[in-house]
Amino acid sequence: MTAAGPTPTFSAALRAINDLKNDGVIEEYAIAGAIALVFWTEPVVTYDLDVLVFLPEENRPIVTLGPICEWAARRGYGSEAEHVLIEGVPVQFLPSHDELADEAIETARTLDYEGVPIRVVRPEYLVALYLEPSARTPKRRERAAALTESGALDRDLLKELLTRFDLKFQMP
Repeated sequence: MTAAGPTPTFSAALRAINDLKNDGVIEEYAIAGAIALVFWTEPVVTYDLDVLVFLPEENRPIVTLGPICEWAARRGYGSEAEHVLIEGVPVQFLPSHDELADEAIETARTLDYEGVPIRVVRPEYLVALYLEPSARTPKRRERAAALTESGALDRDLLKELLTRFDLKFQMP
């Protein structure tokens, strides 16, 4: 513990995200983005934790993160720009935006992080998400390439995703 308060821990933030699901504020989630890379290839520097979420049906016609923000406020978590600060960790909640993101959440693997079960987007889906036109940047293409070189993915599944979602990428 520090003079400013408890030392933030990533595992405490992950436990809180599981609570968010258990409390019914979100239906399901999957860790995505740079943090998900840690489970499949070499880590990269990142500022925040990206969490893809399915919102309850009543929050889907007009996407609102209001219930997540209310849940966070009840627990004493603040916010900063588009992030909720959970146990000191900036977390960005990203409602599923298309069929690919839906599948990424549905097929996420449950892994262990310091005794905390967490759902993580599979590497094949991370590559596909990085290659969506709205997300395609040089940094994300580099991350996609690192994943394909890592040996952690199912190349046949990746090819099927790239074809089905009309995504372009030359695999190494």
